[in-house]
Amino acid sequence: MSTFHERKAHRTAHYMRFVYGWKQRKCSACNGSGYYDHNGSPECGACDGTGKERYKPEGGAA
Repeated sequence: MSTFHERKAHRTAHYMRFVYGWKQRKCSACNGSGYYDHNGSPECGACDGTGKERYKPEGGAA
């Protein structure tokens, strides 16, 4: 079993890498709809149908 400080360091590293500072914007492939067009097409592959894409702003965290 790892110590509290080892687990905390792991949680902090995960947060800083995958959560902190990421922003969302409208997907450029589907224009935010989540689908390629309006006639029953499949979900957008670029954003997995969410209509949003994640990006990390330049110049550090927001």
